[in-house]
Amino acid sequence: MSTAQIILAVILFGIAAALVIAGIRHLQCKGYCFNNAYIYASKDERETMYLRPYYKQSGIVLLMLACLFLLNGLRIVLKIKALMYISFVLIAVIIVYAVVSSIRIEKNK
Repeated sequence: MSTAQIILAVILFGIAAALVIAGIRHLQCKGYCFNNAYIYASKDERETMYLRPYYKQSGIVLLMLACLFLLNGLRIVLKIKALMYISFVLIAVIIVYAVVSSIRIEKNK
């Protein structure tokens, strides 16, 4: 394994670790809410929003993204091509989850 691959794997594992921390904090409803509904809401809307579903959605997406970065880091280290295909499936799952959960949140308002 070359030096560039080692550096890239370390960076990917570091990003995965940061995403795990952010995801756990979101599931605890702590910190800034990284959700488009909250980010694009006006100041008045933010004050009246019930944030728990948005934190939960963002936390789950952040944890799934952490898995994605972990898979890509492992793919570089272990040189298993099948992990790339698993990553593609995980990307599709993340997108579908984000859309479906956004629809559910809006429906439950």
